[in-house]
Parts: sequence; structure tokens; C-alpha cells
Amino acid sequence: MPKDQDVLEFAQKAGAKEPEKGTELYTIFRSIFRRSNYFFLKGKLLIIKISHSNKPAWGVGKKFLDLLDGRFEYFLVLLVSSDEGWVFSEAEVKRNFAEDKWRLAKDQDYKINMPLPDRNSFSSPESFLKKVESYGT
Repeated sequence: MPKDQDVLEFAQKAGAKEPEKGTELYTIFRSIFRRSNYFFLKGKLLIIKISHSNKPAWGVGKKFLDLLDGRFEYFLVLLVSSDEGWVFSEAEVKRNFAEDKWRLAKDQDYKINMPLPDRNSFSSPESFLKKVESYGT
């Protein structure tokens, strides 16, 4: 299954949606985000990335995070399948950058590698939603 299809499948199962097609927000959204990795869930933005490699790793563009800073509260979702992964609040993401756990590479992507904390893991869209709710959404 193509990577983007896994992301779309997860978003659908979790109830996350892109802005409605034909709206001004959708037009702006598509002009900024070319790939379908950004969705809304209960008023919060989800940045969903997936890794299908044997040794999972993800990249998150600094320019996109800088653009979102102060405009949208977000969660970073790191998938290994359309059901399983890790979720991090915006505060946790910023803390991992500040503590240099996730390093900024020359290509201006933050590189995220294993191991990741068990407390952030989920095994289904339902357990993902419970984790997100525990953050106070």
C-alpha cells in the first residue's frame, strides 16, 4: 500500500479531515502542504508522517513547523502502519527539539529515529484518540 494511502486510511479511521474542498482554507492549505499529511481533528492540526522501513525514521520540515507556530495547535503523529505509531503534543515536539533528541539536519528537516517513548505509543486509531483526549482536547 502506498505511504500516502496508509496516512489517509489512518486519518479516516481517526475521524480527522482536511479542510472542505472548494473553500478558501482548502485552497490555502493545498498551496502550503502539497502532500496529504495535514488534517484537522477536533480543532487541532494533525501532522501525520509514516515510515515503512525496518528501522523506522521520520522527517519533519522545520519551515512547516515554523509556519504553524502560534497559528495552529498541533499533534505530530508518527506511523509505522495505518493503525500503529506514536503521538506527540506540540509541547512535546518542541521539548524534543530543544533537548536535541530530534536533530535538525542540513536539509532543514528534523530527523526522528527510534527508540520513541512507550507512553506516546498507540496500537489502533481508537487508542490514538484516547491518547489525544488525555492531552485535553
